[in-house]
Amino acid sequence: MEWLEGESLAQRLARQKLDLEESLALLRAAAEALGAAHARGVVHRDVKPSNLLLVGGEVAGLKVLDFGIARMKRTIGALTQTGSVMGTPGYMAPEQATGERDRLDARADIFSLGAVLFECLTGRPAFQGQHVMALLAKLLMEDPPRVRNLRPEVPQELDDFVARMLAKDPEQRPRDGSAVIEALDALERDPTSGLAAPPVLYEAITACELRLLSLVAAREPRFAPCDSAASTLVAAEPSDLTRKLYMSAQPFGARVDALADGTIVLSIAGVGDAALQAARAARCALKLGELVPEASVVLTTGRAEHTGSLPVGPVMDRAAALLALAERDARPERSPAPVWIDDVTRALLDARFEIEPARSGTFFLLQEREVGRSARTLLGKPSPYVGRDRELRNLRELLEDSFGGPEPRAILITGPPGIGKSRLRYELIEILRERHPELTVAVGRGDSLSAGSPFSLLGSALRGAAGITGGEPAPAQRERLLSLVARAQALTPGERTRIAAFLGEIVGTPFPGEADPRFLAARQSPALMADQIPLAYLDFMEAACAAGPYLLVLEDIQWGDAASLKLIARVLRELRDRPFAVLYLARVEVRKVFPVLWEGSEVHEITLGALPRRAAEELVRQILGDGLPPSEVARLVERASGNAFYLEELIRAVAEGRADRLPETILGMVEARLEAIPAEARRLLRAASIFGEAFWKTGALALLGDAGGSTLAVDWLPWMLQRELLERREQSRFSDEEEYAFRHALIRDGCYAMLPDHDRALGHRLAAEWLLQAGEHDAKVLAEHFERGGEPRLAVEFYLHAAEQALAGSDPAAARALADRGLALGAERDVEAVLRGIREGASRALGVADERAALSSRS
Repeated sequence: MEWLEGESLAQRLARQKLDLEESLALLRAAAEALGAAHARGVVHRDVKPSNLLLVGGEVAGLKVLDFGIARMKRTIGALTQTGSVMGTPGYMAPEQATGERDRLDARADIFSLGAVLFECLTGRPAFQGQHVMALLAKLLMEDPPRVRNLRPEVPQELDDFVARMLAKDPEQRPRDGSAVIEALDALERDPTSGLAAPPVLYEAITACELRLLSLVAAREPRFAPCDSAASTLVAAEPSDLTRKLYMSAQPFGARVDALADGTIVLSIAGVGDAALQAARAARCALKLGELVPEASVVLTTGRAEHTGSLPVGPVMDRAAALLALAERDARPERSPAPVWIDDVTRALLDARFEIEPARSGTFFLLQEREVGRSARTLLGKPSPYVGRDRELRNLRELLEDSFGGPEPRAILITGPPGIGKSRLRYELIEILRERHPELTVAVGRGDSLSAGSPFSLLGSALRGAAGITGGEPAPAQRERLLSLVARAQALTPGERTRIAAFLGEIVGTPFPGEADPRFLAARQSPALMADQIPLAYLDFMEAACAAGPYLLVLEDIQWGDAASLKLIARVLRELRDRPFAVLYLARVEVRKVFPVLWEGSEVHEITLGALPRRAAEELVRQILGDGLPPSEVARLVERASGNAFYLEELIRAVAEGRADRLPETILGMVEARLEAIPAEARRLLRAASIFGEAFWKTGALALLGDAGGSTLAVDWLPWMLQRELLERREQSRFSDEEEYAFRHALIRDGCYAMLPDHDRALGHRLAAEWLLQAGEHDAKVLAEHFERGGEPRLAVEFYLHAAEQALAGSDPAAARALADRGLALGAERDVEAVLRGIREGASRALGVADERAALSSRS
């Protein structure tokens, strides 16, 4: 072979980016070489800087190397084989990343060459990620930044051409290397191609939203992870894991994507509040672990643009990092292996899920129980129970009256998510068990996935009482059900078999037809089965109540089913002389779901309101101690707005040093309320949130590209006032401007969290410009907006004004902090000198003040 001496383009780029002339020369040379290969039906498939050699260190001497994984065009459609080589993650085309080998042609090389050109021009890769899995997701779903955003002097036409080469759709790219040469020739003939046009910017808040989603990722051990974005990737053949997942993920509402490195990604979003979504994702992850016990499975929850496509962003990066950790720290002693989850997911999952700590910030999800007896923990300890003494006392008295009185009783507890219904249930049952050792408690729970399925609610309670789990063989489940029925000693052996067989229809544990003659007959007649199932349950409950008080607890009945609720109503009517009671727990919408819920049965309803302020303050102090300033306690209580879940998560954030950021867990719960708001109204709220808790009508409209005023505000502002999302202030900070405010800081924070990065930066820049025109005099406000809007030069200017204002107001500490902010942004030399002078003067003033304070304390 020819001896070539020089350095690779990767080695050159490690030292410096190329100038414009060198980049175009390299593109032409590489395109000519690839064009010659393409003309002969050869596709390289692994174009990257390390495969481009600069002979003699000169761009003019470029050679394209390593055709070792090239394929002839006529064989491109062949089935991918295990161990075949696909390309390099940082440079491969999207159709390579998904293993679509029937689509691979010369345009895959053009994409890779475009990624190389992008790196030559900007000095950074087009697609970046710490882990290959996250990199592949970005390659599939995320467009790289435009070259001119990173290097403004690049001609607009060249910027557009690079974007064409990097198009996700192969049809939009040049067809082969020769087409790249033709395009270059056309650019050189165009006399205007060297003129730099202004960069294209978004000028209005878009319709894009960041939404909280849960992401499950899995990879089998036979697919060795690729540790570097610059390493050539070995292809993964379609596996049993992929095929099984496409079938099993449908009930969970999950999107399934298969990546070229063998990773399977399931994403779940938009299924209700964050806790419900996390629970569904946890079941999906556990199911995946059952299907393929040898696979490493992880679950993360975070924000991404919810477009119905494969998600990208921090949640994907976190999942990739967690998967790499799971693969390094496999636990073969457990089968299936535990699911690794992050802290956000852990906080959203309730006591039904068995979780144990793993490494710092990560946890193992082990299994789901029917409904656990353990209380919610906070910072590793059971959370103190405060503020519900009256409700607890009333419930205990009602139930004890029912146990000793002439007839059963039903109680309904309603309230929004996170208000404390499940915790109240837990505390109540613990008290009742202590006072009534003979008490039998059966706990069931509705589930959004099985909502409306006949007897799903009662089936959950019976499974929990019998100790039946989904992974057990059918004979073992039948034995558990027979054992449950046998506890009712008043029943004869024949009655026990009959009842267990019919209860098996409720539970989903079928008995053989020969178990009982009546059961066999009912198997032949749906009408007879419909008659016999309620009779069997009535007989079971009557016998169970004969042994002592019986409490049936049903949670989340808004996701229940009519068949269960009708049968429970019948039991309440017919067991009038038995010590039996039913405790229902539901969200407030239960009456809409089941308008005629109990068919005339008397139901005592208790609605849980906000946690009292004094109780909330007590909870904060019990966990965080008395050393927390009263103002900080008040801030936490105010932000929680009486929601126990919100308050616990805010306490956790303070304890873990994250007090400045609203936890994702809370934002996810708030998002459920925002979901009910029409899309246009949400867009208006996102624009308004950029200003803070208060905003102005024309200011918000300016961020939407509608400064002239339209029906947007006319239609939606009154609508949101009526629904108590916003309030109008009588006095406005700016004359002739309508000022509005968010009714609650959580709603504002939730809207702000839904802004994608490009909308957030644009919004702050436009907000700063509008505030300047409106007459904003607070320089710090303007500096903050310009800094967040990506305008550091203007931000420095206003930080300087703000520091001067602070000095004039005799606040040297603020002046020094503001000067530091300006200096950190890189001020120009003359401005930097002024800022340093302010900082030094403020420091001297603070030193004198400290010295005086010390003397005063000594005296």
